[in-house]
Amino acid sequence: MEGMDPLRIGETIKIKRIQKRITQTNLAKKLKISQTHLSNAENGRVMLSLKALLKLRDIFECTLDELVDSDRFEKKKERVKRYKLVRCSE
Repeated sequence: MEGMDPLRIGETIKIKRIQKRITQTNLAKKLKISQTHLSNAENGRVMLSLKALLKLRDIFECTLDELVDSDRFEKKKERVKRYKLVRCSE
């Protein structure tokens, strides 16, 4: 599937985890996986299951798109911002 880059997904998970101030150990417990598996996912060596990604979506209070295709999500969000700015200035 296009956009499913394990390294980018792992980076996104790590950033969101740090922003929420959750340790790898605590997040792994919430996902019911080992800390090693989570570390491997954050470093792009393995992909998390869909079930784990859905749990992350709830934990991080974000969309699945934000987790698995953050570049496309950010571009889409930017287009919406630009449209709103144009509409407000009329």
